[in-house]
Amino acid sequence: MEANVISLYPEYQVTIEQAEKLLSLQREILEQVALNVDYREILDALCKAAEQIVSNAVASIMVYDETGEALDVLAAPSIPPEAVARLNGLVPSERAGSCGTAVYHNEAQYVANTKNDYRWFDLHAFAHDFSIGACWSSPIKIEKDKAIGSFALSSFEERTPSTFYKQLLETCAHIAGILIVKQKREESLWSLGRYDALTGLVNRNLFKQKLSTAIDYAITRRQPMELLVLDLDGFKDVNASQGHEIGDQVLQQVAKNIQGLFFDGSYVVSRLDGDKFAILTANSRAALSVQLRIGKILALFKKKIHVESHEFNLSVSIGVSLFPEDGVTASDFLRNADTAMHAAKKAGGGCARFYNESLTNSVKYKMDLITDMRAALARGDFVLHYQPQYCQKTNKLAGVEALVRWQHPEKGLIPPNDFIPFAEESGFIEALGLWVFTEACRQCKTWWDSGIPEFSLAINLSVKQLEGDNIQKFQEILLAMKFPIHNLELEVTESLIMHQQGLAELHKLDALGIRISMDDFGTGYSSLAQLKSLPISKLKIDRSFVKDLSADENDRIIAKTIIAMGHSLGLIVVAEGVETVAQQAFLVQEGCDLIQGYLLSRPLTVAQFTALF
Repeated sequence: MEANVISLYPEYQVTIEQAEKLLSLQREILEQVALNVDYREILDALCKAAEQIVSNAVASIMVYDETGEALDVLAAPSIPPEAVARLNGLVPSERAGSCGTAVYHNEAQYVANTKNDYRWFDLHAFAHDFSIGACWSSPIKIEKDKAIGSFALSSFEERTPSTFYKQLLETCAHIAGILIVKQKREESLWSLGRYDALTGLVNRNLFKQKLSTAIDYAITRRQPMELLVLDLDGFKDVNASQGHEIGDQVLQQVAKNIQGLFFDGSYVVSRLDGDKFAILTANSRAALSVQLRIGKILALFKKKIHVESHEFNLSVSIGVSLFPEDGVTASDFLRNADTAMHAAKKAGGGCARFYNESLTNSVKYKMDLITDMRAALARGDFVLHYQPQYCQKTNKLAGVEALVRWQHPEKGLIPPNDFIPFAEESGFIEALGLWVFTEACRQCKTWWDSGIPEFSLAINLSVKQLEGDNIQKFQEILLAMKFPIHNLELEVTESLIMHQQGLAELHKLDALGIRISMDDFGTGYSSLAQLKSLPISKLKIDRSFVKDLSADENDRIIAKTIIAMGHSLGLIVVAEGVETVAQQAFLVQEGCDLIQGYLLSRPLTVAQFTALF
């Protein structure tokens, strides 16, 4: 901020003794400035020095707040905190006491009696509560004679200021103005030294400080971190063809776009120099999360950047280093990410490279997979298989579970465990889940309409599918195809069903007549008391407990307990992953209602399932 304090040269007649007091006050303040004392302490000292000269009075400094509409107390060492609290937010006007009026009229106000002066009309209660008999205030002026605040002396007795006191008041206001302007300039310089002037992002110096601090913290807490260095591809051509002014605007837009992706406190975004940026993520590194962040950045640069009447297609090269594998000092960590970024440049740009080459290959595979998933849905590469569930009392088909498979044109059949986690974290699961729901309901309705006896259809539900308007979409789909809702059940994991937000949505599904099945039961933290209040009709014993039923006594006890617990609550119990006759025999003996697994049937294609009838 560039501002000049307006010097005041009042032609007051003061004695030599009084002049000496003014000079002494100025020397005292200048000494503290020279010693680099905190400016708030200096302002307090200024107030106290004035109070020593004017007996039975207190001094205060008020300045405009950030809104520029109201005044707040900046310094008032002798005024009670409760009085300061009541003064804060004072809006300048003709009846805003001495200070508010001084700022409003931009000239000193000398109120000798606060009780009967119109300028104190709105502050009578304040004057009474804090025994203010008189108050004199001088505006603090800066550039263009504009008042930014006031310096005031409030007396506990009614009195008119002497010529000397007026001189003191204006001298203190002048000094306060110098100190405030000096502080604002220092803050501006401090900001310039730590933040990039063009984009407002953290600059290289501050970023390295934050990086060092984050590393120290990560070492103490044994927490992982990731560092991404981004460099724009072809930015030199922008400067060469359109000039640096347009180039600067492009950088500003890029910075804004990146900040839009990484805006919360867990990220530090910096412009290191030129067209190079850095993103530090602390305590948030899972392999998939890193890849998804990279994917978001690459997708961001697929959009055109608009500056004035120009459009620019820019790509970005990304280098990634991971802590602590790729460096335990700020210099090493940053250098290795930079090295990886240059490797991305050499690969042609528009891509990411890890400092560890094996991770680069891994992330490329997974990012390709995420990209392929969206195209696969449009191409019709996803298919559904149906695994039968059999009733152990009648040995008849009781239901099927719809299971999605990905028939990739190059990689072949990709199992769910290889792509569902990516679909979950990338947000693709919502579109995929809606397709599974629609297709499974459509196929079952086709079977039943052809004369195949009705059975229960189970569809897995992701937590992401409980967000937005998916429940309404489910209802619309079911109504449109006249699907018998009593045949539908949605399978949710134990962790999802125990989540409060998810629980509320599940109650909505239950209200529609859709049954809820708790999948993978026994792996979470459900209690009998919690199960009583859940909108579920079926429990599925997790396959991890079924696998070793023949050899592990603990698994037999767990399975037996789950069956008994489910039945006590009136729930149907299903065992999944049944592969041996011994497993089936134990489950039948304990009263398990339904069996699902390779022993009775693998997941079947539509044609294979149709052939059963």
